[in-house]
Amino acid sequence: MSERDPTRLPTRVGHAEHGDNRFRGRSVRDELTGALPYWSLLSVAVGHRPLAVDECDLLDALSVAACAADPRIWPLKAVRLGSAAGSATLGMCAGLLVTDGVHGPRNTTDAAQLFETLRARLGDDDGDDALAAALEPELAARILPLPGFGVAARPLDERVTAFDAWYARDGRALGPTWTLMRRVEALLVARRRTPVNITGATAALLLDLGFTPAQVHLPALFVAMPNFVANAAEGAEQAPAVLRELPRAVVRYVGRPPRRSPRSR
Repeated sequence: MSERDPTRLPTRVGHAEHGDNRFRGRSVRDELTGALPYWSLLSVAVGHRPLAVDECDLLDALSVAACAADPRIWPLKAVRLGSAAGSATLGMCAGLLVTDGVHGPRNTTDAAQLFETLRARLGDDDGDDALAAALEPELAARILPLPGFGVAARPLDERVTAFDAWYARDGRALGPTWTLMRRVEALLVARRRTPVNITGATAALLLDLGFTPAQVHLPALFVAMPNFVANAAEGAEQAPAVLRELPRAVVRYVGRPPRRSPRSR
């Protein structure tokens, strides 16, 4: 905000022009259309650089591996409730709102910050003892799993193992944060039995692509987005009345029997 005129709000994201639009300072017509892949466009949108084709391939593969569209999963259940009135848009909005906390991609920021904190504490000492010492303050500060770690009711996050299998087949070597994440996982599995989940894996991959912890939330949200879209589309198509109002036949009242007011006599 300008100090001289508090009513002015500067922007760097876009400018509408006659015959063209500017997006992050670039001509949509002459520079971006047909030249910028969608993941690269999202990268530029959050203030990062354009991504190379192979970097976009990584995010494509991660997004597919992250497909877990079961509507019983809590954020996706919210999508179903929102879309029950027949509006896929309302379902998407409900899903986005419930991810604005510990359930979903918002937690990617905390996981990314954890990796950056550990990297700063390690400095040039990259041994296992140094990593255990760097991790100790985080373990002492909380009983709950660290951000990006912990998998409910199963030994591993199948979304992470699907991505593991893909990049192993593809022969890719991932970056230093991914390596750090795996080392942290080994320590946490031994100490707390909390393997990495898709949030931690996404945070590590985005940091290795140069995103800052403050930038990872929205790309992480788009990694998970096909799950939201699938449930919003089907939920709006079904528009089930049972999600708007429970039938009387399935409701059982437990409590005192109805009483008549003495005044009604």
